Amino acid sequence: MRNPLEDSSLTEYHSFLRFRTTNFQREYERITRGWGTLAAYSSLHKKLGVHAEVDAHGREVWRITEHMPAASHVWLTTSRIGFELRPDHEFVRMADGFWQLYLPREALSHGDYFEIRLQGEGPEVMRRVPAFARWVEQDPKDPNQWCARLWAPEEPYAFQHEAPKKLEFPRIYEAHIGMAADARHRREGAVGSYREFTEKTLKRIAESGYSAVQLMGVLEHPLYKSFGYQVSSYFAPSSRNGTPDDFKKLVDEAHRLGIAVILDITHGHACTNAEQGIAQYDTSRYIFDKKSNQWGTPSFDYAKEMTRRFLLSNCRYWIEEYKVDGFRFDAVGNMLYLDHGIGDSFSHVSRCFYGPDGKTRTNVNGELYLCLANALIHEMRPQAISIAEEFSGMPGLTCSQHEGGLGFDYRFAMGIPDFWARFIKTPASMEKLWYEMTNHRVYDRTISYVECHDQCINGEDAMIWRLIGDAMYTRMSPFNATWNETRGVALYRLMRAVTMHSAHAGWLNFMGAEFGHPEWLDDAEHGHRQWHLTDDEASFYASLSRWDRAQLFSLVAAHADWYAQEPFYRMVHEDHRLLAFMRGDLVFAFNFHETRAEPEFRISVRPGKYVELMSSDEPRFGGHGNLDPQKNPAEHFSDAATGIDMQDITVYVPPLTVLVLKRAPDPEPARTPVKKSAKTQEKKAAKPRRACARTAMKISDLPADRCAEVLPKGR
Repeated sequence: MRNPLEDSSLTEYHSFLRFRTTNFQREYERITRGWGTLAAYSSLHKKLGVHAEVDAHGREVWRITEHMPAASHVWLTTSRIGFELRPDHEFVRMADGFWQLYLPREALSHGDYFEIRLQGEGPEVMRRVPAFARWVEQDPKDPNQWCARLWAPEEPYAFQHEAPKKLEFPRIYEAHIGMAADARHRREGAVGSYREFTEKTLKRIAESGYSAVQLMGVLEHPLYKSFGYQVSSYFAPSSRNGTPDDFKKLVDEAHRLGIAVILDITHGHACTNAEQGIAQYDTSRYIFDKKSNQWGTPSFDYAKEMTRRFLLSNCRYWIEEYKVDGFRFDAVGNMLYLDHGIGDSFSHVSRCFYGPDGKTRTNVNGELYLCLANALIHEMRPQAISIAEEFSGMPGLTCSQHEGGLGFDYRFAMGIPDFWARFIKTPASMEKLWYEMTNHRVYDRTISYVECHDQCINGEDAMIWRLIGDAMYTRMSPFNATWNETRGVALYRLMRAVTMHSAHAGWLNFMGAEFGHPEWLDDAEHGHRQWHLTDDEASFYASLSRWDRAQLFSLVAAHADWYAQEPFYRMVHEDHRLLAFMRGDLVFAFNFHETRAEPEFRISVRPGKYVELMSSDEPRFGGHGNLDPQKNPAEHFSDAATGIDMQDITVYVPPLTVLVLKRAPDPEPARTPVKKSAKTQEKKAAKPRRACARTAMKISDLPADRCAEVLPKGR
């Protein structure tokens, strides 16, 4: 079963899926007939905004174009002219709601401030930050004021390094540049910069074993505490963190380190700000619909072609201009449903197609945009990554648009963090744990995680804080820890290990969670990261960091072929709280019991020898040292008396511990040399022998009565 159209459990919904495919194919054909390519269709950023040109008379000019159908008058005003409204800076109305202005090249230069002024139906003159501005700054004296700046350096940034190849089982590090700054150097009102992230954090990410960085809050947004999810300027990297070239340098350095850069983009809704953003850009609803969402922000109207072209151009712009390697699409569920899926638990797959009132709820135009976006991304960069953050479980997100899918590479397994939040309060059965870790349709590629930014903001606590609490400030050392802390750290190691190694197609970690960062983000006091916590090599913070690196380097990266295969369930024991599964030739034996060691943990495996690789109970990982393969790696031979194709090995696993074993390669069969007599060698040298054409045997080696069996008739 390769796609939802082959899924018999979805037979009654196949009409929805077939229409999705037909709708995409019909629109794609229309676009390529009219524009030649999907990329050419997705080029509004090349038409709109400020562009340097040479006019028909050979003069160097600026061409400024805006799309404002509802405006009656439009002006450009700049810092050069004191932001006055001048007749020679007034746009001329063109066809289809476009406005155009030509200015001599000396009228604007790199770094100049500029903005749009317009009138709607009434006499009021309103301010707007241009929608396609590539550099937008906040007024340091008045945080409510934002203004575009012309980004036109004499020497554009030249990228030095090639992007990484297509990632298999991506190991993603989710980060926020502003909050990645070192807490020890915190200044009031200061946020982390692109340069600081480039020089310090990227190196840390690479040394920790991650192959991709997923960046929040890059697209410009007025409200810092929105974490970048209420975007105002879609074509400008946030100026709080530095210049556009600073961000290009960040991407370039990531590529040098072999790290792919994934942008978190919000193509479901935008910020409510009219002056700074594109809500009511031309005094109308513009490219938004009139429905409200759960955030009270304007939602894009995908039925409008200008909406789709604007968002597609946004994808193309970031890939071309900044060389990013992909996108994580935020709130995809809000794009898929006419009612945005508000308040629905989606307890049954039917709710992906019908609302509680029994009416169809799919937003076919939202589906169309996502199909086109994924087609564009992969046409422009075949190795690009597109990820859906989607809560409803809509079938086929990661399948081809030609097979009833939407064309994403991956979807997030959003149910896993919710499961862990419940597990911490009330431990679930081992069968339930395994079900939640591997609950996905066979044709949907999922990325697993214990927590992302969703679990660490808006008043929620990091997972390890829920396990340990305030003692994280005083007792995160094995020398003074109580049962509460050692239990919490041990369970946290297991939570991350079972989630990582049972993941279907990838793993994600939120910034700092790899070493158990103690605080949430939605507090000004805790807005930075305490990277120094790992400096104390004896602390649990440092040991958790070592545990994370060891898994990523020694298991995932070292055995990439096995992580291309799905995990293979072996057994659970509910009373003893045991779970075992395999990944290729790796065996994972988990003991979730808090007090009981398992001296005879029996696991059915392929026959052979199994060597202990690592254990979460090793002292270097903050464990007690009761099981330390690094110091004393034991070998286990499968018991031939327990089967033929599968046989048992028996291992010892302490409480709250996972043991990882690896099957040793089968030995090469020994070859016994044939000793020939001197007479035989002399005879062979004296007279060459003919060989039978079918068997390659020497005819003289065959008894006379057997020649007829092997030689062709008549030979």
